[in-house]
Order: sequence, then structure tokens, then C-alpha cells
Amino acid sequence: MRVEFATEPGHPGKPNEDFVVVGPTTLVLLDGVTSSSDNGCKHGVPWFVERLGSALFTHSGGRPDRSLAECLHDAIEDTAALHVDGCDLARPDAPAATAVVARVLGDRLEYLVLSDSTLLVERDDDLVVITDDRTDVIGTPLRRVRDGYPVGTPEYMTAHQEYAGALRAARNAPGGYWVAAADPAAAGEALTGSMAMGEVRGLAALSGGASRLVDRFGLSDWDRLMTTLRHFGPAELLARVRAAEASDSDGVRWPRGKVCDDATAVWAVV
Repeated sequence: MRVEFATEPGHPGKPNEDFVVVGPTTLVLLDGVTSSSDNGCKHGVPWFVERLGSALFTHSGGRPDRSLAECLHDAIEDTAALHVDGCDLARPDAPAATAVVARVLGDRLEYLVLSDSTLLVERDDDLVVITDDRTDVIGTPLRRVRDGYPVGTPEYMTAHQEYAGALRAARNAPGGYWVAAADPAAAGEALTGSMAMGEVRGLAALSGGASRLVDRFGLSDWDRLMTTLRHFGPAELLARVRAAEASDSDGVRWPRGKVCDDATAVWAVV
């Protein structure tokens, strides 16, 4: 595969909570789930995504006998063991991440997607979009209530707290949504599958900050986004996301929790 990627923090000078690593046959992208500084962990989200992503890449690339879900299970276990005494990993807002993995194994492309990052696979005659929408299923009704108020007003802030609290309560819970945190059981909730490599022409992995050009702003669709990646590359995609964010810096046109988000796009040509 020929691979290009671009990644940017949401704000210059602040840590990037996305993590990406690519090898000859394996791609791993994590999108850290931002939490409060008082989240029960002494390390923080950037520390967590770097260690989880590195462990996931090592397991996925080095253990062809293990499924990608099993590799994620093992990586979560490894990372949880690195925490120190005093880290309360049972808290619902402990460091966590979404995950995308793509692995070439023989003549098959295997994939795993957990939570709301996105994998796009361009085949001979179609574009396969793989994303886990359980976060939106839970959060969209409450987000609509929040977004009905002017940004920054007391009513908006109250509705936002209710929205955020509902998401925390539903994280890694039956009937809720799943992210990679401290419980390896979350790996069993990931979307997984495979397809013949002979059908694959290219693929893209997007963190939530990169996919928002389509799924939040509606300024593109998945086919046009892939065209942008093919002809102009991942850096251009991120530039278009930043331009859209800057054009709505007060969040009126597109109400959102983060005006600018960490953004990562990976483009691979087979």
C-alpha cells in the first residue's frame, strides 16, 4: 500500500488526542475521547491513546493468528496494566478512544471499527462506509434539544450538561455505546469484517474531526471526500475542515461541542 496521512490538534499548542500509526500491512487510528482533567486517571488522554495505539498496532501486525477484536482486547488489557495505583479506571469518564484498524492478511483486507471514527473502502464498483453510529443514536435527541438554544446561553449550557451526562452514563454499558477504555470486553462490541483484497482500490480512515466535513457539516459526501483524498491528499481535506470551522466560529450554523476538533485522515492506495 502507498499511504499518506495528516493529523492536527484542534488548537495549536494543545495536545493532539488522535493517534495514527501505519506499517506495510497494518493501519491503526485512534480518536481520544476528551474528558475532564478530574477523570480519575493521573495520565490523561494523549498518554492513553499513544500507549493503546502502539499496543494495538503491535498485536494487529504481529499476531496474524488473532482476530482484530482479539488484538484490541489484548491491547486494552496491556494498556490498563500500565496505569498506576490511584488511577480509577472504573469511572465512566476515564481516558478512552475510538478505534479503526485495517490489516492485509493474505488475500483479505480485515477491518475493525469501534465507536464513531470512520473507515471508507473503495472497491471496483462501490464505496463501503463503516462507522459505528451508536453514539449518535443515543446522543442525537439530546443534542437537538441543546442545539435549539443560542450557543453560550444558560439554557444551552444546561442542555449541554444533560447531553454530556447521558453520554457518560451510556458509555460501555448494555444498550449504550462502546469505546476502548479499561474494560477489554469492549473489543467484542466492535464492528469487524473482511473483504477480498482483489476488489479494493483504496481506503481511508478518519477521526471524528476529519469526518465532520460530511457527517456534521454536510459540505461534502463520502464519494467527494474520497476524490479529495485521491487528488489532493489528506492535508487538503483537513484544510477544508478548518476553513469550515473558521467560517462558523460561534457554532451557529453547525452547533457542536468543539468548534475545532483534533483531526486525522489516512489515505491508502492499494
